[in-house]
Amino acid sequence: MTGGSFRATFLAVINVKCNACGGESQFEEATAEQEQPCPLCHEMLKVTPTKSAAELSEEEQMAQYEEALKETDWGHQPC
Repeated sequence: MTGGSFRATFLAVINVKCNACGGESQFEEATAEQEQPCPLCHEMLKVTPTKSAAELSEEEQMAQYEEALKETDWGHQPC
């Protein structure tokens, strides 16, 4: 072992869901508000930072909740 020090560097990332393929990807925070290709399907998507729950209005919170239900609540899907 050497006497050198180890310094970890953490990058802030933004999670983005692609509207074209539904894949979820991570981009560096430095690319916020820029268009980047989806690593899965290569469609261009805008890297937009998401707001924390505390920053969302009640309407925005409800809209996110309803969207999440569409993806996870299989018991209430139309036949």
